[in-house]
Amino acid sequence: MRRYRVSRDLNMRARRTIAGGVNSNVRLAAIPWPLGFDRAAGSRIWDVDGNEYIDFAMGMGTHILGHQPAAVVDAVRRSLDSGQLFAGQHSLECRLAESIVAIAPWIEQVRFGLSGTEMNLLALRIARAATGRQRFVRFVGHYHGWLDPVLSSGSSPLMPGQSAAAMVDEVVVKWNDLASLDAALSQGDVAAVVMEPVMCNTGCIPPVSGYLAGVKEICARHGTVWVVDEVITGFRLSLSGAQGVFGICGDITIFAKAMGAGFPIAALGASVELLAGVANGTVNHSGTYNSGLSSVAAAVASLDELTGSRPHDRIARAGNRLIGALSGMATRSGHVLRVEGPGPMVQMRFGADVVPTSPEEFRAASDPDVLRSFIAAWQDHGVRTTSRGMCFLSAAHSDHDIDRAVDAAVAALDMI
Repeated sequence: MRRYRVSRDLNMRARRTIAGGVNSNVRLAAIPWPLGFDRAAGSRIWDVDGNEYIDFAMGMGTHILGHQPAAVVDAVRRSLDSGQLFAGQHSLECRLAESIVAIAPWIEQVRFGLSGTEMNLLALRIARAATGRQRFVRFVGHYHGWLDPVLSSGSSPLMPGQSAAAMVDEVVVKWNDLASLDAALSQGDVAAVVMEPVMCNTGCIPPVSGYLAGVKEICARHGTVWVVDEVITGFRLSLSGAQGVFGICGDITIFAKAMGAGFPIAALGASVELLAGVANGTVNHSGTYNSGLSSVAAAVASLDELTGSRPHDRIARAGNRLIGALSGMATRSGHVLRVEGPGPMVQMRFGADVVPTSPEEFRAASDPDVLRSFIAAWQDHGVRTTSRGMCFLSAAHSDHDIDRAVDAAVAALDMI
């Protein structure tokens, strides 16, 4: 506990004026308490106690280029000489939109916002306006933001304070199951299907062979708008995201996280036809901070760097080295560590030697208590990851980082 004494004191101070001592409930699960951080650079982060970590949390996936990437920081610094928020138009937002359309050619136009949550809500609004329908389909285990209309999962009760009306328009079906999706859309009145192309919020589960093509066909047959939520996978799984990797594109695409390299920005992309209502003002999309200068400058620099340096193969190799080294490690107590994912993001779990294809299978094959103990021990040995065992790789992670993380994992496994 002495290792985290200053963080403990900071958390106790924060609790006096900040509810729970944190500003996102995800951070409540930190071990042994929410840590305070002083600085970060490249693949490393330092807490207020002076402890140094190899960082695999990476801003919950935002830092595709690592902490403080020079190109992004310099671009933001230059933008501040011009201002921070015009509440009006500027040339950088045109450049960013042009970059996205060039990278993802199935997109014709975009709108910018601050978060994936709000872009998901805009996508549903656009789909309803375009189809004249009301309901939408989502999948068990997927996550599309914390606001009421998209928070419930169908597998658990509504959270305290959440509107009971939130589930009225929602139809929840199983992931990787085309029959359940077809049955849901056959009922009619479904405006949109919204999904993660790789399920990143319950394990790291890819679509089974033919699944995305099947989803596209079913949506087209029923006249339903397919919304692909690439908040995590966008610009991370590849330059053109999961849709580029799988060669299947949706009707509406949502980007965030890696797009801004740590700065708050998100994008919704679609056809001119689908965005016509937004363009003429009949479908409302507003926001004071939309296309703020510093965030747009960060996103332009991030996409320029990703396009120019093409680090995705290197990031995937680093992740696959981590997967290969950690997979199947057994502790003296008999626990077995399983590591799964496409490389740029990696999910750890303890449990059965199976390959889950659904959140139900993932949960049944996982021991969260052992995982939590391992995360705490790995942190004690200088490696930080997310509280659910997801690791995000970046262009800043080196082979040396992976080797050190694996050595730390061996030591951590011996402690649990």
